[in-house]
Amino acid sequence: MITSALLIGLPVSMVAHSVYKRHMPVHGIKQEQLDQIDADSCALLDVRAYNVSDKELVSGAFNLPISYFTRGYREIPKKSIHLIAENQLEKNLATRLLHQRGFHVTSYSLIGKDKMQTACC
Repeated sequence: MITSALLIGLPVSMVAHSVYKRHMPVHGIKQEQLDQIDADSCALLDVRAYNVSDKELVSGAFNLPISYFTRGYREIPKKSIHLIAENQLEKNLATRLLHQRGFHVTSYSLIGKDKMQTACC
């Protein structure tokens, strides 16, 4: 009985945690347009994949895709961070990873395929 509960409960809780990390927004982080950001007071961190960010470069941004966080997070400037992501999932995951490493994310911008997106949350 206990074994069957563990066999069912553990995978279910792992899936629920993964869904939470990726899809639930982190509160207290506001969306801002890139042209309204003061690059001197905060670091611009672009977490989009290299092949995506290469097509739409953001001047003055430090580019570190999420897949490279574990080996490259020490290079991120120790300032408040304005996050640049491609979509909500990428923004939520990057924000949580940065918080785990002791960084403070203050705002974010979403840059999609062709234009700035204005999704809320």
